[in-house]
Amino acid sequence: MSKIPVSLAAKSAYCGLISLLILAQALWTAPAQAVSQKEELELGRKVHLQLAAQKVLFNDPLVNQYIRRICQRILKAAGPQSFPFHFYVIQSDGLNAFAVPGGYIYLHTETIISLDNEGQLAAILAHEVAHITSRHFARRQEAGRTASMASLAGVLAGVLLASAGGGGSNTGALGQALMMGSAGASIQAMLANSRADETEADRKGRSYMIKAGYNARDMYGAFKIMNEKSYHFSSDMPNYLSTHPGLTSRMASTFGDQANQPPAPPDPAFRAVQDRVLALSAVTRRARSLFQKRLETNSSDASALHGLGLLAARELNLNLASEFIQKALAVSPNNAEYLADMGEIAIKRRKTQEAAGFFERARSQDKSLLPTVGLARAYELLAKTREASGLYDQAVEMAGDDYPEALELAGRFFGQNGQLAKGHYLLSRYFGDVGQPKQAVFHCREAIKSPTGGTYKSRCEQNIRDFEEIIKDSKG
Repeated sequence: MSKIPVSLAAKSAYCGLISLLILAQALWTAPAQAVSQKEELELGRKVHLQLAAQKVLFNDPLVNQYIRRICQRILKAAGPQSFPFHFYVIQSDGLNAFAVPGGYIYLHTETIISLDNEGQLAAILAHEVAHITSRHFARRQEAGRTASMASLAGVLAGVLLASAGGGGSNTGALGQALMMGSAGASIQAMLANSRADETEADRKGRSYMIKAGYNARDMYGAFKIMNEKSYHFSSDMPNYLSTHPGLTSRMASTFGDQANQPPAPPDPAFRAVQDRVLALSAVTRRARSLFQKRLETNSSDASALHGLGLLAARELNLNLASEFIQKALAVSPNNAEYLADMGEIAIKRRKTQEAAGFFERARSQDKSLLPTVGLARAYELLAKTREASGLYDQAVEMAGDDYPEALELAGRFFGQNGQLAKGHYLLSRYFGDVGQPKQAVFHCREAIKSPTGGTYKSRCEQNIRDFEEIIKDSKG
């Protein structure tokens, strides 16, 4: 991938607004009693599938696992929860993070790029966790009923027009007008009613991050950065669609005591993850300029050299990519991330034996998902079927929410090597994770029909029921 599509910010804004629409629609039609946790879980999953289907999720296993480790620290500090949490990164050049009922939390790539350290990232995630642990969605259901179905339809039409592109400048302007005219006041009322929720999430989130071992100054620092860079879905969206209202006043009232705290020390681990996100998601010209400026100051900046290598790989200049990452390895020879990325480049260059060597070296340092699935692919291409099988099993066990592509690679491998039921089951999980329920149902049915499908029968039957309900809802 050589550059981010021009419509990506609009697509991300569209997805976020569709989520808001789904939430408001569910609130409007909710019965008088409080929303149950089961309903929240179902709604969260449906919203997530909408996002996944738009292909805006940033599915890099190394970044996702880093985010997950931070979130697990926060959740441990928050105490036992009655349902699992899910954390995802959305590829977007707008600064935002948001929580969806049922334990789904999303963070924009630009947010990671803009922060200074892991503590600030933890602060934002802790704030979103607090929204969910406080069940703010259920508590706002009465406010949601102020929006009529007609006005919600206006929001949907406006969002589609505003994000469509290709229709001339008047298309976006008409979309904005429809959103403001038909539903702006209703949704603004919902957000205004949530200002108390924001204050509560600030307070609880601060408590969670401190218990998790982070410094309270980082919550002030994170919000200051977000405030200065316009904490909205996208710069071309109206202010009333901000997911976090009243940030300036909240900073003064809740975090004023942290304003004069000394800055945090340098954070190399966070910088490495930040550089990876920058290299894999930002506009290539911007990222290249930032990396080159750092190298002018320090020619041995391994993370900047590695970033330039990832950029070259995005542009399919694989020889240059290899040169840059080799230079990074000369500075940091046992870096598992650099070794695994060299393995990926070698596979693309059809140098499979060389790729296996890089992945083996990476796994000798770190047996995490990225080198594990990479080595499985290399062994598969080298016809080392038994070794590949064991590694794919390990990759599937580790993949979770972090890397759906591992499920696809493993599913196809097992299916092609005679384990049809297992292959179809893993492919059904993959298509479910990427928001394609029809394909997920197909592979579930194929798994059940296979001679050894009994192993997966009960899981597949439940998944079929769930996905058919989602398909039915999308048609309605």
